[in-house]
Amino acid sequence: MIQKPKTEELEEAKEVVRRGVKKVEDFFPKKTDVKIGFGWTERDFIKKHMNGASGLTLSAEYLEIDFNSNVENWKTSILGTSVHEYAHTYFYEAKAMDAEDSMPMWMYILSEALTLNTTEKLVPESPEPWRTEHSKEDITEYWKQIKEEELERPYEYPDPLFIDKSEDGYPNWLGYSLAYLIGKQLLEEGHKLEEFPDLSEKDVINTGDKLFNDEDTA
Repeated sequence: MIQKPKTEELEEAKEVVRRGVKKVEDFFPKKTDVKIGFGWTERDFIKKHMNGASGLTLSAEYLEIDFNSNVENWKTSILGTSVHEYAHTYFYEAKAMDAEDSMPMWMYILSEALTLNTTEKLVPESPEPWRTEHSKEDITEYWKQIKEEELERPYEYPDPLFIDKSEDGYPNWLGYSLAYLIGKQLLEEGHKLEEFPDLSEKDVINTGDKLFNDEDTA
C-alpha cells in the first residue's frame, strides 16, 4: 500500500521548498517564474541513499520534487533539492533551453557544476552524497575515455555517466562528482557561478585536464 504524506507534512515540505527557493532566487534572479510539482516516492534508492528526496528540472519554468517524510532528515534533503533544481532552471533560462532540447554532455556537466556548487554554497547543511562519492583519483581513471567519447554526445536521462547501476559501466554518480570538482576548480580560477552557462566545451576540457590527467599517460 502506497503511503501519502499527512497534510501537515505536505505543508511543511512546501515551506522548506519556499525557504530554499528564496535563498537561490536572491542569488540567481530569473525572468520567468518557476512552478514546482510535488510527488510522493516509495523508491528504496531515494529513501536509503538520497535522504528521502529527489528532483527533476524540466525547463526554466518547471521542476518536480519527490519526497518521503518517513526518512530521517527528509526536510534537510528537500531544502538541498529545491536549491539544486532551481539552479538548473537558471541554467536552462540562460541557455534558452529545456529538458526536451538536445544538450551535449559538456554543457550538462557545466549545469551540474553550477547546481552542485550552488547547493554547497547556499545550504551546506544539506549534503549531497553524489557530489563527493568519487575522488579526483577515481575520476582520473575514466577522464581520458570521458573526454574522447562522452563530451559531445547528447545527455540523456538517466545518463550512464551520472546514474549507472550496472556492473560494467561507469561507477554510479561518477558524473556528479566530476561536475562538482570541475565547478570547484572553475570557482578557484575566478569564474563566478552565474557565469557557468557562458562557459564552453574548451573550458570543461581544460579544467578536466588540470584535475584528472594521469601524469603517467599525459
